[in-house]
Amino acid sequence: MIGNRGITTLELCITLALICILTGLAITPLRGFVASKEGDRALRSISELILIARSAAATNGRGVTICPSSTGLDCGGAWASGALVFLDRNFDREINQDDKLLRTKRDLTRHGNITWRAFGNRQYLQVDARGFIRHQSGNFSFCDASGNAQLARQLVVNSAGRMRVATDSDGDGIRENSRGKALSCD
Repeated sequence: MIGNRGITTLELCITLALICILTGLAITPLRGFVASKEGDRALRSISELILIARSAAATNGRGVTICPSSTGLDCGGAWASGALVFLDRNFDREINQDDKLLRTKRDLTRHGNITWRAFGNRQYLQVDARGFIRHQSGNFSFCDASGNAQLARQLVVNSAGRMRVATDSDGDGIRENSRGKALSCD
């Protein structure tokens, strides 16, 4: 007798149902993981821009401006859209005269919002020739499009240009800002 080597329709349906159930169970945690990495990536990109600005300011003995840019050509727009770093001889936040564009970074995040909060509410950073942030210290905050506070991230920048990432010190799954209060995305 020749035996069948195939599988029955019932076996195939059961196998497919199990695969669908297991995939569904894996997708939910995977989405959260991907969303948390999006915030980490965005703030890492900003910290790289700050490091480039500090290095260029010290190397060239000139001021550098970091600003949000939706066009990639001039300052303006939201931080999530992108940013510019350029030598800014007269600190006017415009690329003119002998200013030099150092770096353009497009789409810092596509799935959230980035805000810069600082003393004086300036929506840009300027680095002097010594590598210090001019006139302000502050923080960049990332909020996922879902508004989930557990996905919020923050990069704290002091006036010396040093940076640190906000951490979850109390173990509740939400990181705390520089004052010890839980980050929120309201």
